[in-house]
Amino acid sequence: MISSFPEKKEHLLSLILQDGILHRSATQPVRSRDGSPGRWMLDSLCVSLTHEGLQLSASCLLDLLDRFEGRQIATYGVTAISLLTACVMQSNGRYEGLIVRKARKPHGSSKLIEGRFNKDEPVIIIDDSVSSGTSMRECKAVLEAEGFRVEGGVCLVRFGWYGGYAQMQEQGYHMETLYDIDQDIITRMEDEPKPPSNPSKHFIGDIPWHNKTATEGSSPVSLAREVLAEYLESGLLLKPPLALDDTYDHAGGCWISIRQLDSIHTRHGRGGFWHFPGEKINRAAENIVIACLYTARHLPKGEAGLELLKKSGIAITFFSKLQKCMPGELDNDRYGIVVRSNERPEKMGGGLPRMPGIATAAQQLHHALHNNAGLVSFESYSLYRHDVQKIVEPGVDWQPTGAPRTETKPQWFESPFIAT
Repeated sequence: MISSFPEKKEHLLSLILQDGILHRSATQPVRSRDGSPGRWMLDSLCVSLTHEGLQLSASCLLDLLDRFEGRQIATYGVTAISLLTACVMQSNGRYEGLIVRKARKPHGSSKLIEGRFNKDEPVIIIDDSVSSGTSMRECKAVLEAEGFRVEGGVCLVRFGWYGGYAQMQEQGYHMETLYDIDQDIITRMEDEPKPPSNPSKHFIGDIPWHNKTATEGSSPVSLAREVLAEYLESGLLLKPPLALDDTYDHAGGCWISIRQLDSIHTRHGRGGFWHFPGEKINRAAENIVIACLYTARHLPKGEAGLELLKKSGIAITFFSKLQKCMPGELDNDRYGIVVRSNERPEKMGGGLPRMPGIATAAQQLHHALHNNAGLVSFESYSLYRHDVQKIVEPGVDWQPTGAPRTETKPQWFESPFIAT
């Protein structure tokens, strides 16, 4: 017998994948709300109108409803009526249900809201899915206009976060969902392209490998210059050597920066990736070669690119293992940081220590969250810190920022004489 929430959730997901996805065919159209054709759609009623599917759906939704205060549940339209009824039945008297009509009944009682209700009790809205959020917003508007306090909403599946679901959260409503369409369902559909687990490592298309291997025992910057030059000339990526000239802590990622020698603040290209905890970590040489491929996308190909490379210096930045932390554990003088959305895992961004114009850990975090990752203010995220090792080509005068502090003299913002 399935009893734990994770087991119930997994079994229900298997039923949705088996029976709850309606694919377009010659005899079965699938259309979006705007009338445009689609390849498939969620058809939850094929699950929630079966004995096993309805029991599982209600049981899982009740686990989510336990996180709310209210004891009234409401739905809008037809699709989630079966879910609401099953939740009332399985709750052993905890919940009572309301059905909100899309239009007032033209005869009989002329009710807009059906059910025995209590306006002193918060209401939670139930739906099978939330995409644009239109149905949930309309339901909420009717309830609030009639004097109810809407606490929030629950659904089986949310279609992304940055849409109706996030709009409800932004307005202060408590939202819960069993599944995310991208992370939980599309990743298990055989005929759908899978979103990359770590977009910073995702290269579109096959990697154009050379049949030659780069020089063994090179320094990181020498290897990068050799690989970049070959790629700009031939379009092929040299295979990574077995070893570098030394060992480097690269467990958290690798980035390459190319700056103009006579104007070091002019950056022509930058590319790389992060290794998040639990991901496979390749050899340092492999990381450099792949980072070269990402960096080269910002440079012109052929003679123009080679000429630009000759007039530029190269720096490689290695990150130590990413450590999950709290904002109070940051140190802008020492650590680089990475933030990643818990709602949209493809949204991520970093911040190096002591970047220009950034004097504190709070400013570093704000820069990573909003400038680089593009998260909104109420978006849940994970925060990581890491040590930074920057390796610059010999003889190149690189800017001192973006690396841990080594000098002991006060920085500009610590000096009481700057403003005089």
